[in-house]
Amino acid sequence: MAQRVEFVQETDKKSHLMDLLLTQTANGVQEKKALTLVFVGTKKVADALEHWLCVKGFPATSIHGDRTQQELENALRSFKTGQTPILVATDAAASGLDIPHADHVVNFDLPNNIDD
Repeated sequence: MAQRVEFVQETDKKSHLMDLLLTQTANGVQEKKALTLVFVGTKKVADALEHWLCVKGFPATSIHGDRTQQELENALRSFKTGQTPILVATDAAASGLDIPHADHVVNFDLPNNIDD
């Protein structure tokens, strides 16, 4: 598995993420229901980024600590089946997740500590 680290200015993060997602689509990956996991720092950013992605035409869902267990399970099921191939998650909500088929894992915000 290849890893690529790119440091992006705060003001450019959304457009950089959009470029990544558009490149996936142009390469035909989106048709195969490629899964993209996007980690963010706060619940507010998770909700806002999920909304922004959906408005831009990218099916997304999010998980964070304010979601009910049912909402978390529904979001994870939708993501794993490819119905919503983008999952925006806070690192706290995503701890212990096992998603072996994610094609991209993006740290939209840097984690607060090395373990995350």
